[in-house]
Amino acid sequence: MLPKKIKEGDEIRVIAPARSASDIDEAVLARAQTALESLGLKVSFSQYAFSRSQRGCPTDVEKVEDLHAAFLDPNVKGVLAAIGGFNSNQLLEQINWDIIRANPKIFAGFSDITVLNHAILAKTGLATFATPNFYCFGLPPKADYSLEYFRRCLFAGQPEMYRVRASKVFYDYGWYYDEKSPRSKIVNGGIKIIQPGQTSGTLLGGNLCSLNLLNGTEYFPRIEGDIILCLEDDSYDSIPATFERNLQSLVQQPYFRQVKAILFGRFQRESIAANDSLAAIISSKKINLDIPIVSNLDFGHTDPKFSYKIGGWASVEAYNECKLVLH
Repeated sequence: MLPKKIKEGDEIRVIAPARSASDIDEAVLARAQTALESLGLKVSFSQYAFSRSQRGCPTDVEKVEDLHAAFLDPNVKGVLAAIGGFNSNQLLEQINWDIIRANPKIFAGFSDITVLNHAILAKTGLATFATPNFYCFGLPPKADYSLEYFRRCLFAGQPEMYRVRASKVFYDYGWYYDEKSPRSKIVNGGIKIIQPGQTSGTLLGGNLCSLNLLNGTEYFPRIEGDIILCLEDDSYDSIPATFERNLQSLVQQPYFRQVKAILFGRFQRESIAANDSLAAIISSKKINLDIPIVSNLDFGHTDPKFSYKIGGWASVEAYNECKLVLH
């Protein structure tokens, strides 16, 4: 099931199913709102988005109430997570999936929101979207790349298929970024091909440690046919030992037999990207040598990011260069 795409004039509701939106620096928050409004969108915030009632975050009840309210409100055409964090999986048994199924609309976010992206697909059949969280649009001095792919992925009137091209520069900010932090840009070294190959299939994946929380549960989507798997992690969970353990767990899942390509998002500089151990970790897993594996794509915990549809279709061709086409 595909949600209706958004257009200029539509309302986007920002909710906080993980950390509180109060954690976002005020200047970053204002810049993010301005960025989305530049696309012609109306930005609204859920009732409890800024709550700190439960260990600095909205309570689980508040989070679920905001999620239900956003899907039930006919004026809201899309739902966007404010920020990532922890514990979105605590909500799963409290969500009324019938509300979402009966009121399909865009649901978007990344990081800990990976849990909800895949649970919604599994429980309702509704495709969701891995996009920058709300605050990410306010992190870089300009969010042109992220906004452009957000538009291509979510807006009506855009081509059904689009090729993803690498950004020229990127920024590596923590979620706690504020206006006093440095704003140095980093030249993008481009997409790296670890294993060559060519394939197409259904897109799944996002934040690795969050995705693994769903292993063996009813909240992991059952997909027929080939899978193209997107993986990324933050600096905390992508230090070599932790990342390798999480990747091993994923490789041991029954659905991994369907995986015909792996796309790694760019890692933060203080993690495995700094010691160039990703290729060595991959080779130790004895993954099928016929499937393409590429890294340093523009998604994950650096900015900018492209947006993609979880449950959508993609093709990847990785030989002399990587050609990634999303549908």
